[in-house]
Amino acid sequence: MTTIKEIAKLANVSAATVSNVLNGKGGASEAKKKQIRGLAAQLHYTPNTLAKSLKRRRSKTIGIITEDLTVFNTPEIVDGIDACCESSGFDIIIGNMRLFKKYNNDFTDTEKHQQLLDKVAASLMARQVEGMIYIGYHCREIAYLPNRAAAVPLVYAYCFPCDRSIPSVIYDDEKAAYDMTNLLIQNGHTKIGALCGPFDSFHTQTRLRGFQTCLFDHGILYDSRLTLFGDWSREAGRQLGGQLIQSGVRAIFSMSDEMASGVYDYCADHHLTVGKDIALTGFDNREISLAYRPSLTTVALPLYDIGAKSARILLDEINGTKAPDRHYKIPCRIVERGSVCNLQTAEP
Repeated sequence: MTTIKEIAKLANVSAATVSNVLNGKGGASEAKKKQIRGLAAQLHYTPNTLAKSLKRRRSKTIGIITEDLTVFNTPEIVDGIDACCESSGFDIIIGNMRLFKKYNNDFTDTEKHQQLLDKVAASLMARQVEGMIYIGYHCREIAYLPNRAAAVPLVYAYCFPCDRSIPSVIYDDEKAAYDMTNLLIQNGHTKIGALCGPFDSFHTQTRLRGFQTCLFDHGILYDSRLTLFGDWSREAGRQLGGQLIQSGVRAIFSMSDEMASGVYDYCADHHLTVGKDIALTGFDNREISLAYRPSLTTVALPLYDIGAKSARILLDEINGTKAPDRHYKIPCRIVERGSVCNLQTAEP
């Protein structure tokens, strides 16, 4: 790798002059500046950012700990973090715990989780990160914290810690579920089935609360028999969605696009048409929501915004400004498509 000293030797100037020119500080004639910059480009000179960090005692780098980089929500959150950091002159380093690949859908906080987190956090700290963002792959309360987290500011994204003094950024599940239920009611539906994830899921509980609150506000009696719990999968959607339809439901609020896709499967097998015979909504705005005809009305998650907000909080804390509110909920957006029929105008 080319060094400043090598460029200085070729340009017949001091290393300090080369450094000043490449850092925009002047210190040479225009002809010499042009020569130095030309040599740097020709020799593919790359600044030693580690040396700069040691000199100024700041790395201008933050660490990102992902529970699993392959889960659908994580890349967009990372992109939001990266964009915010880039605009502030910070770099990012990612440490991936790979929890989903190792433990599937087991969200239990175990000693193994703690050991893995400590290992990833220690690796990031060794790279002199000035702060860390922890990204969950399923929103829930996290019991464990990095052992060395106290050394730098820490923010949780798409999850929240037991230690409520640490900032967190999630999205508003409850309000999104309320708005989606309200959309179905506005289209004349009062017998609405809820296709839920696992009962103990944070997402399930908050979305179910929004669903129930909306029914109450419209004077519609909640029927627990029309609330079924699955595992977020397409097959669960096919089986449970079929049970709801057989019970006379003509509108289904599915808490995931994957389960909603199973309802499409059931309808296709039983000569029913979504958007005509059955009103159907999903959640997450996954790619699959556009694959069906009619395409699925769903909830778009503010993943990029979660990342950007998390990074902004962290950068402010690195610079000594503590966020006044420690816990943020970012609104979701309803994406209306063709899967919701109006009960008054739909054919029986």
